[in-house]
Formats: sequence, structure tokens, C-alpha cells
Amino acid sequence: MVAAITIVYGIYLDQQIKERIDGNVWELPAAVYGQIIELEPDENRSKDEIISILNGAQYRQVLVASRPGEFVVNDDSIEIYRRPFYFPDIEEPAFRAKIKFNQYGIARITNIDSGRDFGVLRIDPKLITMLHSPNNEQRLFVPLKDFPDSLVQTLVATEDRRFYEHDGVSVYSIFRAIYANLTTGRTVQGGSTLTQQLVKNLFLTNERSYTRKIREAYMAIILDSRYSKERILELYLNEVYLGQNVDEEIHGFPLASIYYFGRPVNELTLDQQALLVGMVKGASVYNPWTRPNNALERRNVVLKLIKDHNIIDDELYELLKQRPLAVLPKGGVISPQPAFMQLVRQSLREQLGEQANYLSGMKIFTTFDPVVQNAAENAVTEEMARLRALTKKNELQTAVTIVDRQTGEVRALIGSADPHYAGFNRALYARRPIGSLAKPPTYLTALSQPEHYQLNTWLDDKPLSIKVDSRTVWEPKNFDKQYSNQVMLVDALAKSLNVPSVNLGMSIGLAASEKTLLSLGVPKAEIKAVPSRFLGTLELTPLETAQMYQVIGNTGKKANLSVLRYVVSDKGELIYQSYPNAQQAVSAQAAYLTTFAMQKVVEYGTARTLSHQYSDAYLAAKTGTTNDLRDSWFVGIDGKDVTVVWVGLDDHKPMQLTGSSGALKIYQKYLSQHAPQRLRQNTPSNISLLSINAQGNWQCDAAGVRVLPAWTADKALLCAGFNQVPRDEEPQSDAPGWLKEMFGF
Repeated sequence: MVAAITIVYGIYLDQQIKERIDGNVWELPAAVYGQIIELEPDENRSKDEIISILNGAQYRQVLVASRPGEFVVNDDSIEIYRRPFYFPDIEEPAFRAKIKFNQYGIARITNIDSGRDFGVLRIDPKLITMLHSPNNEQRLFVPLKDFPDSLVQTLVATEDRRFYEHDGVSVYSIFRAIYANLTTGRTVQGGSTLTQQLVKNLFLTNERSYTRKIREAYMAIILDSRYSKERILELYLNEVYLGQNVDEEIHGFPLASIYYFGRPVNELTLDQQALLVGMVKGASVYNPWTRPNNALERRNVVLKLIKDHNIIDDELYELLKQRPLAVLPKGGVISPQPAFMQLVRQSLREQLGEQANYLSGMKIFTTFDPVVQNAAENAVTEEMARLRALTKKNELQTAVTIVDRQTGEVRALIGSADPHYAGFNRALYARRPIGSLAKPPTYLTALSQPEHYQLNTWLDDKPLSIKVDSRTVWEPKNFDKQYSNQVMLVDALAKSLNVPSVNLGMSIGLAASEKTLLSLGVPKAEIKAVPSRFLGTLELTPLETAQMYQVIGNTGKKANLSVLRYVVSDKGELIYQSYPNAQQAVSAQAAYLTTFAMQKVVEYGTARTLSHQYSDAYLAAKTGTTNDLRDSWFVGIDGKDVTVVWVGLDDHKPMQLTGSSGALKIYQKYLSQHAPQRLRQNTPSNISLLSINAQGNWQCDAAGVRVLPAWTADKALLCAGFNQVPRDEEPQSDAPGWLKEMFGF
């Protein structure tokens, strides 16, 4: 009878094991990666930029690249030992590549092993975070073949040296543990095999009872008889509990390797392997974050053990035991990136629908740039501390959005003065008046009509009254309350003058301005038909503002902002892919001229503090300040990115910062850590550079032909369309105007 019950119970347990092991062993979290960098010959990327990319992908600079994940910097080249990686379209093995540079950028990329040239070299992306699994376990599954043999040998030698000999339960280990515990008078050893530990983790609880131990042993015998030792090891290596990061459990050596050392498990050194194996005995007792002394002592015990088993020799043991733990700060290189991940989740719902609720085991490849994000976070952390002290307002907040100028891909996102704050995301949801950031769309609209407006058009700059309705008169004023009677269009934008901007806006009309705003991606619901819109009562989020300026800075081509590139299922199937696509949304000539005028904002306008250090980058920019100094805005455009910064208080109270004294300072700090690329616009057709005189008149020769400027000319005009007649000597409000000087074209 007992035998029959045992057999029936065994059949029941076998079915349980089979269903779990042959099905989905775990509800794996989705792995979220940053952007996949593709390097090509003749690409304008410097050696320093490639080094930054490799550092961002957690590669290590060494003298000799002997293992994947390492690189060597030479005078005119970089040698990379590229990691193996499962890209969305194919699995690529590890290999060694050499990037050769010339004065223009990348000259050649060669496979060192085969001698063949690369057309494209892909750099494996950084794992930025994990989307929570239903049971709050974090795990990164890796097949057994990708684990280093030394790690497997160390684990078996430490935890179950008879693993390959027993049938799931080791009688020898049980009696050895009983003897050790009796002789010491306390529990110092356990008799469980790796197979028993795996059974307990996958199927049982931590209940201390003979019933649980008997069931554990029975299931271990069944598991060992049904599956190979290799399969059991693979499951164990990916299952074992190795610590806690805040409220998330770290399971498996692959994820622990990333958290504690910032590198894939196959790149761990022997001492690092020993530390993780040592933590198996008790992840809380031997945790290097909370109990470093315990962890160091336990690591050295493991090293001594593998020396005794001849896995390492005496000399290597003496070397390894002297090494410090050298673990990363808590959290490792995996950062939650709450602001960016909110946008990722939103995009997943939009692109995948109901499937976004079932992401287990998926790989999500995003547009995230860890180098850009890190520079932005450092800038926010440092500069917000200074601004809070300056204003004596500890509640001062900020948001930063950085998008690719041409593709619209979001590279970095910060939603709070604390970049890792998981609460209200101001980059996505803080809708605030944008102040003078509303002016460039007005100028863009005007410059789309070259028969009426050009960069040298004269605008009235004198006290102004506008009757809004029968009872309301609006009297806009310049920020400094000063007026110059008339000012040229380019100067009005460069110096962010209010009255000329309103005059220009009223001249082109609210309807024409609205059409431009819609083309730039501004939501229709936010566009109010009031004159004050020209000075920034338009309310947008930092992300919406970035979309608007992406179009302006990309010669009028709109690329919808995006964060997803690929989504790969747990079975390796590509279920979503995006292709960067930009369509002409506004006049290329007008956008080009508007961006040119925004470059004058940096050269001699409200952002001129940038010109001292970055004159060679030809940055375009715009500052923005709202009434009573409630909001500080800044937009900066370089050759690669559009950056939007907002600073203010959540309660909308004044905080005594202008766009120049607040948001611009954060951008300036960001550039100090992430050097800008030179802004080079592709010149559209019908754009020419002509000479003008001091009054802004066209310079013509005796035959009336307009004169092209010499490089030494003091003044020159960049304009679109040339069917106008030369202007009179006295400025007219609707006549073509002038541009002060050549800008480097």
C-alpha cells in the first residue's frame, strides 16, 4: 500500500515538474536596451566620440584586448573585442575589430580575425532596465553555453562537489552535514544538492519541516532522472537568489553580474565569480553592498576552496585574494530611468495594443543614449543645487528632453530635479506657458513669405496697444522696457524683443501662425486665437516643445518623436520595428533662415554666454521667460540633438529666473560634459548670401547687379527668393532688411 501511494505521488510530482520545466519556467521580465550604435566607414565620428560610446556600453579600456567587452586606444585607431550579442535580426558572435580614423572621422573598419572590411559595425546596446515581472523577480536568462566554465566549476566545487555523481540526492553530503553540525553544536553545513536547491526554489517554500525535505528529495530524484545535468545547471545558474535591489529580487548569475559588476557574466574575472558563488550560501549575509567585510571573507574562502581543487594555482590564489571587492554602487549600471520608461510604456501601449500587457521575456530596443542621459543627469544634479541655493527655493523643479535633430528619436529624458524620481514626470505632463520659445514659429511663418519678409525686414519697435475686445486693451512691453523705434527682424529674434514680435505676428495673422504651429506638431487644443500667443501664452510640455523645434532645426522636416526601435518576443521573433522617417512639414527655406537667426541668439543675443566656449559649434538657441519669472525655458540645437530645458515651481509661483539665468545654465553645464557637434544645415535651393550697407540696403554695382560679399565684408545678407527690387535708402516696414555679418558659410 505504501509503495503504491509512493508511486502515485511520484507520478503526480513528475507531472508537476514536467509542466514547469518544459513550459515557461519563469515569468521573465522584459529586458529594455538602449540604442544599437551602427558605425560606418566615412562617418563623421571622432575617436573621442567612439570612446564615449564604448564607455556607455560598459566596455573597458585596457592595454591589450584579450576578452570580449574590452578595447584598446591607439594614436589613430581603436581596437574593440566586440561581445557576442543577440541582435533583433541575428545572433552575432564575439570578434575583434579595428576602427581607423583620419581627419574627417572613421576611415576604415576591419575585422582583425578575418582581415575583411566592415560596411557596418554594430555595438551591442546597454541593458538599461528590466520591466517588472508579475512576481517582482528580476532575471536575465542566459543559456549554459554562454556561462564561463570556471564559474560552473567554482559553483560545483563549492556547493555540490559530487553533482555529476549523485542522482539528485547525495547521501554522503547528508551524513557529512549531520556530522559537522553535531560536532559544532550548531548548523554549519547543509546537505542539499544543487538539484535539491533548485527544486526548493522552483516548487517549494522555505518552510522548515521533514515533510518539505522529503518532498524536496523525492522531486530532486525525479528531476535528475528526467533531465540532464547540463539542463539542471542551466536552470540553477539562472534561478539562484543573489540579493535584493530596493524591492526587486535579483535572481541568477547573469543579472547579478550586471548589478554588482556592470558586465555580462561571461566577462567576470575569477575573483568576481568567487564572490557571486559565495553569496549562494546567504545572499543577505554575504551581500557586498550591505556587508562588505563578510562578502570579502566569504569570497576568499571560495578562492581557497577552488585552489584546493586545483582550479587555480597557489600564485593566482595569492593574487586574487588581495583584490578589493570593486563592486558598483547599489543599483549597478541598471538604472530605473523612470521618466524615459514612462514614455516607453506609453509607446508600447500605442504600438502593441493588448500585447503590451504580456511582455514576459521580450527584448525591447529603444532610442536611449546612456552617454547623453548621464551627462544630462549630472548637469541637472549639479546646476539645480546651485539654482535652488540662488533662489532660496528648495522646491525648484526641472525637466529635460533631448531628441535627435534629424530622426526625432528621444535620446534622454529627465522629469524631475531628482533624475531618478519615479513620481510626476514633468517632461511628459507639465504643461506650462513657453514664453519666448513661441517666437521662432512666428518668424518661421513670416519667412515662409519671402516676398514680404526676410531676415533684414524692418519691424516697428515702439509702445504698442492692441484692443482685444470692447473692454480689454493689451499693451505688450519689451523685457527691459526700452524701445528702438525700428529693429531688423533677425535682431528682434536674436534679442527676443516682445513688441517687434507682436507686430510681426499681427502682420502675418493668427490663422497663418496657427497653421505653422499645427505643422510643427503643436496640439490644436493648445492653440488659442489670442495675440498674447505670440509672446508665449501657448502652453506645451517639454516633449511637445522638443517636437516643435525638431522640425525647425531639421530644415522643416518633421520626424515624429519616438522611443522604440525594435521589440523581440521571448521566442526571438521580431514583432515591432520602426524606421526613422522625416517628411517636409514647413518651408525648408524658412526653417533654414529661422535656424540661422537662432544661431544669432548665441552669437550676440540672449544666449551669447554660450558663444565664448562654443563659437565653433555654431549652436542655435532660444531662451524663454514667462510673466513674473514663473517659467525659465531654453532650447539648444547642435549638429546632432535638440535639447529642451524647463525650470520652475510646480505651484506656478515666481522663482526669479529668466531663461538665460535658469534653464540656459543647465544646458551650459550639460555641454561641458557632452561636447556639441557642429551645426551644419543643408542649404535649400533659392538661398543666397548678398552684401548690404549700414542702412540694410542691397549693395549693387553700377549696372544694378547685387554684389556677392567678399570674405572680408563687414555685413552680408542671407535671404530666400530674389524677385524684389532694391530697397530705398530710408527703411520701410515692409521692405527687405539686413543681416549684420557673415556666419561662417
